Amino acid sequence: MSWAEKLSRLTAWLAEQLLARRPVISCLLFAAAGIPMLLLFLGLQGFAQAHAAAGAFYQPAALMAMQALLAAVVAGLAGVSLYCWQRRKTESACHWLPMLTVTPTVITLIGLAIAYGLKDTPVSVAVLTAILLARALFDFKTLKPSLAIGAAMVLVNEVLVIQGVVPYAPLLTAPVFSGGELAWWWQIWCRAVLDFSLLSFSAMAFFLFSTLGQRRRELESLVRTDMLTGLANRRTFMAQLEIESHRHARSKRPFCLVMCDVDHFKKINDTWGHPAGDAVLVELGRILKNTTREQIDTAARIGGEEFAVLLPETGLEQAERVAQLMSSGVRSQIFVFDGQQFSVTQSVGIAQACDGDGDGAMRVADDNLYIAKRQGRDRIVASVATSPAAVDSQVACSLK
Repeated sequence: MSWAEKLSRLTAWLAEQLLARRPVISCLLFAAAGIPMLLLFLGLQGFAQAHAAAGAFYQPAALMAMQALLAAVVAGLAGVSLYCWQRRKTESACHWLPMLTVTPTVITLIGLAIAYGLKDTPVSVAVLTAILLARALFDFKTLKPSLAIGAAMVLVNEVLVIQGVVPYAPLLTAPVFSGGELAWWWQIWCRAVLDFSLLSFSAMAFFLFSTLGQRRRELESLVRTDMLTGLANRRTFMAQLEIESHRHARSKRPFCLVMCDVDHFKKINDTWGHPAGDAVLVELGRILKNTTREQIDTAARIGGEEFAVLLPETGLEQAERVAQLMSSGVRSQIFVFDGQQFSVTQSVGIAQACDGDGDGAMRVADDNLYIAKRQGRDRIVASVATSPAAVDSQVACSLK
């Protein structure tokens, strides 16, 4: 399997987990994403502790306390990852696990943003990334404590800074941005934090929008498609019929409507059961797909055991040949239920539209379908629909 295929399968799995929102997997994904982000700060600050030139920018006691906090949260997330990995194939998880995973991570990142200077460092992008990821994986109830505590932390810090009780950016000896050129350490630090945060945020945003777009397309497909057969539903068929009617009115190119109905379908359900009836409908849908042109014709289930096919750029003789292929396919199919075999037939009505009157053609095709049933079933009846102008003329003559 190529790397592209592996990446595609991983992306599909992540999208599935995102939509499913299984607590175990959600906690695993959040912890796996949060650990690298916290390790970035842990590593940068560890470098500052090991090098006096970089350490001069920090308050030593505050830096040691922050390192201890980051190490504790990373260890906690690692424990969550291990716990969730062992239970990844089950639905069981402690009800408090999502909150225990999200709250310390988000609060720690907000604390980092305050410690480095809330208004002028890229830590805020890391905070937004964590909040976005948490909201994507969990419900708002899980995220609410983090947001409430974080908002309180920011508000209290602002008040204390204004009153001069605590300094701005209490982790540092001086703010990152002091109005002059950035010190060498802050140039490195800002680039590392900003690039990592922006890449993480962008990847998460694109992934979320891609997943939402996929879900939207799936929902649109559900709206347009018959769930049992996979064919278009009545709503989609009628919309396409209107489009084809307007095209026919402009171009005068022929198009036909085929209406087909499974013969004695109620008897099939009564004798063999509804699963057998569903199997017949599914098979008829497959036959209609195989005997029509993809992306040109429109095959639809328009109700019960009744199907319709729209054949653009098709005359009556061509439509009859298509219907014969459909009927032959249905007639030759053998169904087996409870060790016994049975077969079915269908009746077909065809109409060629005239003067862009798609609704009229559908009425004629439906009439021809019932004529085929009255004549003994398992047959095809076809005719050209009468133009609306001719119908109006006949009505006028009868009134005279």
